[in-house]
Amino acid sequence: MPEQIDTSRMVLSTAEASKISGFDPTYIQRLLRQERLEGVRVGTVWLVYEDSLKAFMAQPRKRGPKGPRKKPLLEQDSSNEKA
Repeated sequence: MPEQIDTSRMVLSTAEASKISGFDPTYIQRLLRQERLEGVRVGTVWLVYEDSLKAFMAQPRKRGPKGPRKKPLLEQDSSNEKA
């Protein structure tokens, strides 16, 4: 079923949205597919509603979990000597 573009709202391409937000275009496309951003898909091109992008950018976000940390080499060597 084809979607209608709301003509009362400003639409941006993912490239334009990327320049405004600083997010990668593929990340913006993922947000659109997950319906975290409002937009429309026209063929293979996604169009983002500008107000939806600005509302998403205004939300506070925290960084994801950090990966495991390796011990510095000096600590690894000294722990092997104790064993």
